[in-house]
Amino acid sequence: MAVAFYPGQEVARGDLDIFLKNSSNVPINPAEITYSLYFLDPGPPEVEVLIGSADRTPVNPAVGEFYAALMVPANATIGTYRIRWTIREQIGTPQMQVVQEFAVVSTASTISSIYSAEELEMISTLRVMLRDNCVGAEETVELDVDGERMVVRMDDLWETLHDLSPV
Repeated sequence: MAVAFYPGQEVARGDLDIFLKNSSNVPINPAEITYSLYFLDPGPPEVEVLIGSADRTPVNPAVGEFYAALMVPANATIGTYRIRWTIREQIGTPQMQVVQEFAVVSTASTISSIYSAEELEMISTLRVMLRDNCVGAEETVELDVDGERMVVRMDDLWETLHDLSPV
């Protein structure tokens, strides 16, 4: 998990964003887009607990750009949260869902990174590209790892990057 907030912190543009593009890589606004927030109760079993109202309307500052604008409550439970984006590209098409995880950490915690700002931007950009272009598990990418050619499924690559924790 790479995104963390403190209780009482304002979440704004640049924090919990989603960028939408069509198959020609042109930014688009879908027919419908909403988000819902969940606290992840580790259980067992693991359970998502809805926080506030479902189907909130995101802020849309530019074509194809959306973000969740909210204030983390001062009494928020420390732990893992999920934001579920629900998107319908065109009226009459099926809904799609994108999930982002983030944490609420104690104000006594220090949020730091082992990566430079440039490396974090590269990881973030690759995550978004993989998320937005990974329609099915059958899609692959070819990698050169220390001179060895590897073919990796897009969903496996996304999972690997998703599990990297720069915090």
